[in-house]
Amino acid sequence: MLTNDQLSAVRYYIGDVSGSDPFWSQPKAYLVLNSLLYPGISTEKARAAEGKLLDPELLSDTERLLGVYRELFSAFRESSAEKELITYRVERWSDHLISRSAGRTTSFTSTSTAGFLKDYRDRAGIALLRFVIPEGTPCLDMARVLPEYAKSQEAEVLLPPFMELSYKELPLTEEELQICDCNGQPPKGSFEVRCGAARLPELAGKSLPQEGADAGKRLYTALSSGSSPSPADASAYIRWKEQFQRILTE
Repeated sequence: MLTNDQLSAVRYYIGDVSGSDPFWSQPKAYLVLNSLLYPGISTEKARAAEGKLLDPELLSDTERLLGVYRELFSAFRESSAEKELITYRVERWSDHLISRSAGRTTSFTSTSTAGFLKDYRDRAGIALLRFVIPEGTPCLDMARVLPEYAKSQEAEVLLPPFMELSYKELPLTEEELQICDCNGQPPKGSFEVRCGAARLPELAGKSLPQEGADAGKRLYTALSSGSSPSPADASAYIRWKEQFQRILTE
């Protein structure tokens, strides 16, 4: 059983939110939570180009932000696959290349037992991933861990960042070639992805400066309006992200 704080963080990640608080009512918070785990700002630019809002409010309080990550990682330490699972994901090709090169998940990774979901084909350039999740692997099977699952049709199984992955390329079937990205293009590849060991940071006693986060807020605002962020803000935000990522790997 997850604690109330862990459950709140999990619900927040999957967009099961309510109320009017500018932070806790954001249904697409996962866009920022995941972007912060990728190098540079190419992922932020890709999401903005697809019309996906990166909400500056998430960077307004770094202590609050770290608290969400802390509770998410602690939830993974309490939950693992009860049996081997086969799940599916339509992945952005550029993100796939980063994770495949690193041999691990880069960010929190949403997968589904219900196949390749249409709602996740709204990206330019896609890979089709079939995950093999061995028994005992840290993961959050939402139907099992949430007392009430608001998005049960997604049949989501969430994988943590920093989980070892091994890839095997598969031939694209005729059916899979009909799965198109937001530009009407077929998948660039299909892969079986086997999950391995995971490292789950605790983040106890960690903190982040606000200055780099404030640069990130301005960068998000620029990208969302179709403008180019200032070089100074981009540099400050990237340095701040690198500091955050170091905290996660300590």
